[in-house]
Amino acid sequence: MMRPPLMALAISALMLAQPAFAAERSNSLPPKPGPATSGKAAGKNDAALYWYEDGKRRALRVDPAWIADFAAPAATRPGKRPSPLKRSIGGEKALESLPGTASPVFRDDNGAQLALGGGVVVRLRAADRAYARERLASAGLQPVRPLDPDGHAWLVASPAGMPALELANRLHESNEFESAAPNWWRPRSLK
Repeated sequence: MMRPPLMALAISALMLAQPAFAAERSNSLPPKPGPATSGKAAGKNDAALYWYEDGKRRALRVDPAWIADFAAPAATRPGKRPSPLKRSIGGEKALESLPGTASPVFRDDNGAQLALGGGVVVRLRAADRAYARERLASAGLQPVRPLDPDGHAWLVASPAGMPALELANRLHESNEFESAAPNWWRPRSLK
């Protein structure tokens, strides 16, 4: 059995060593992001980041630890699908100078990863479906393809990244169409 003074010495040594181990651990990887923050706790650029889903405005925040480069997906192990996700070394500063084929990685309220590979999904009103291509072109959009057999939802061209988010929000808020949302890329896992 350990003597009380020796036990007290051992406990105090462990308590002194604990902060050193915690400091080493915090330098390895950034913490796992939690749900998006709102109000004053959000970053200066996060306040303006949002998108519309089913007519409801949803908040977004940028995850500065990741980018999605859609030009050349990262090589993976054999049998695994390639992913455009890459670690961002420069943090928020690097996000300001992304190439045109890349997107910041966003997090929604649930912490899910989202990126913008390009394109906007536009839902047309019933009266506009018969002449969908002409209606989209008259709004200055380049229709890519219909996303359903009825021609209700269309994919229209846009650059990757923030321009896609800005175009989707502008189209949705214009009320020219039933709705508009970014063509989100989301990571997939095989079951």
